[in-house]
Amino acid sequence: METTDRLWELERQVFQLGTLYEVAQTLTACRDRESIYAGVSAILAGTFGAGHAAAFSRDRETTRWRCLVSRGEHAVEAINVRLQETGAHNLEQISRFLLPLFAAPNESFVASVSLSIQEQTAGAFFLGPKLSGEPYREADFALLNAVASYTAAALENLQLYEALREAQEKLRLENLALREAVKKEFAADAILGQSAAIQKVLNQMRNFAKSEANVLIYGETGTGKELVARAIHYNSKRADGPFLGINCTAIPENLVETEFFGIEPGTATGVKKRIGLFEQANGGTLFIDEVGDMPPNMQAKLLRALQERSLRRVGGDREIAVDVRVVAATNKSLNHAIRDKGFREDLYYRLAVLELHIPPLRERREDIALLAKNFLVQFEKRVGRRIAGLSPELIRALEAYDWPGNVRELENEIERLVTLAEDGQVLQPEHLSAKFARPRETKPVEAKKAFAKLRDAINDLEKQMIAEALEKFHGNKSQMARVLGLSRLGLQRKMERLGLSGKAEAS
Repeated sequence: METTDRLWELERQVFQLGTLYEVAQTLTACRDRESIYAGVSAILAGTFGAGHAAAFSRDRETTRWRCLVSRGEHAVEAINVRLQETGAHNLEQISRFLLPLFAAPNESFVASVSLSIQEQTAGAFFLGPKLSGEPYREADFALLNAVASYTAAALENLQLYEALREAQEKLRLENLALREAVKKEFAADAILGQSAAIQKVLNQMRNFAKSEANVLIYGETGTGKELVARAIHYNSKRADGPFLGINCTAIPENLVETEFFGIEPGTATGVKKRIGLFEQANGGTLFIDEVGDMPPNMQAKLLRALQERSLRRVGGDREIAVDVRVVAATNKSLNHAIRDKGFREDLYYRLAVLELHIPPLRERREDIALLAKNFLVQFEKRVGRRIAGLSPELIRALEAYDWPGNVRELENEIERLVTLAEDGQVLQPEHLSAKFARPRETKPVEAKKAFAKLRDAINDLEKQMIAEALEKFHGNKSQMARVLGLSRLGLQRKMERLGLSGKAEAS
């Protein structure tokens, strides 16, 4: 007898394991809630030999129950109609509601099990009488609970998957909307200007956007080189790819290679893996500002990356293919830098396949009024102030100024005007900065002897201008560089060459 009981117990365990294995296979194959309920209901009905089976789900928001699956003579729609009529809203009430539908003599001949997700009831399975006529036993409910646990976990994973998919779709649509907004913002006709000089730039931009060739942009500080670079990118075939920018003067020399090409973990103590800008810009455009100030050793590595269309991270030995269009910019003459051995000629030819020159604001004065009014509208919205306008006299004063800081300086001046103005005020010349109230003073260059070399004269002029800037800006090199049309690094190198310290020099 003991042996028989043991064999029976082993058979029951094998039977239960077989059922759980079948349930696991079904759950793995199902990709939606309805197929999970239908698949598990079919397995339970077959396992217990039940003539009727039903699966219900419970809405988390309304707490209402709804029949999803019915195996037997009653259709799902009919059960849902009758369920609403009875108003059953918990497991016990639904069990009593199903007794006559399942033709069960009493509750011992039906079985139910609920599904809990995050401590809330999410659904339930109901089984009618066994075809064998036996009531449900304790071992049957143990198997039902195990199946319910598996099913609840699968439904929870499905919920998380659906939430993730919805979030991904939302992000995709938001990203698409943002990209379209950016494309509109950086469309060629969004760059303001009616002058012949800026119209020439816009025509070149449109043509360059159709090409995949690298571009070199020349322009003084504040002329909008990055704006033009973005417009080229967002009007090109690469518009859906990334646009990344880097300023060569803003990175310490020992970190430039890591910024461009990335670094492998463990290259040095505590170093973690970092993806460089070239890899991040794959499929898009990399904007390299102040390329003329790139360290010489980095110039050689950039040249190799452009030639081979591949790179190696710092500390790595694997070649990584990249598809990147480079748009570089500078405010200095690279031809002079090449002649002075400060810039590689072969790199220049790689970068300057297409060249674009942005004119300074003083060479397109007819655009100043248009730009000033556009900036006025922008800053009115930002500051929350309504200005009555710019007087004709103020416009003339703006047009007469030389704008060494170009469009950026004009933008800053308009922001200052709006910030300090009163609502409803018409802005007049007296509201402008102090620099508009007096002519720009320059000290004459001392006459040179007939045998003086041109380089000496240039050095003297540079030294004099830098000395004046030192005195005016109290040694603030960032402001000096901006006004002189140099990068901060370029200014520092020039001061070192001319023997100037950070203090004001006598003229």
